[in-house]
Amino acid sequence: MITTAHLTAEVHLVLCRARRTRLGLWTLALLAATTALAIHAGVADAGRTASRLGLLAGLMGAGFCAASDADRAALDLARAHPVTALALASGRWAALALLGATVASLHVAVLGFTGALGPGAAAAGLAAGVGAAGAAAGAGLCAAWLGGNALVGGLFAYVVLASGVPPDVWVIIVRPGVLRTAGAVVLEFLPGLWRYRELAAGDLGAWCHAGAWAGGGVAVAAWLLAGRRR
Repeated sequence: MITTAHLTAEVHLVLCRARRTRLGLWTLALLAATTALAIHAGVADAGRTASRLGLLAGLMGAGFCAASDADRAALDLARAHPVTALALASGRWAALALLGATVASLHVAVLGFTGALGPGAAAAGLAAGVGAAGAAAGAGLCAAWLGGNALVGGLFAYVVLASGVPPDVWVIIVRPGVLRTAGAVVLEFLPGLWRYRELAAGDLGAWCHAGAWAGGGVAVAAWLLAGRRR
């Protein structure tokens, strides 16, 4: 499905974008701001902050490395070579997930170095960041190849503004109607902070949801890519 050559090529693409576009700057700014706030607040459990970073960094990478018109046009050229859509989608997902996981890992490492986290909490936070990054990479890749930057931007805004609200809280604070029903469905379906902060605690439902978005995201992205050739 995916070879070392595929993964290496996709990682080089992401690194190139990080150096030559604002991806590197915005990712570092996001990492620095989140880490500084966590240290200031005396965070003892990095599950929430690491999962947020994994989600946002993965989506940011999708926006810069998969969603532009030029990126999507280049996919047609890549398909002209003897490589499958699934291999391309898997390689791009792996590179984006690696970006998000690296950012989350750096966050946890800094918190551990400053003494804000013990070894157990650091390991749990690292797991949460990696799991959230994988899910975000799958969702972001689908959004990028389906609707471009507009859809990725909408997903990013959702994660920042609404994804921390659990569905059972949403149905309490919103009046009965279409908005309440639609909001509850979106919160249940999309990758979100309210669910993925539980990755650090080993919640089975959270891990299954993240795994479904990682694996399913690659499958749907490959299907979207294959459809461009029809």
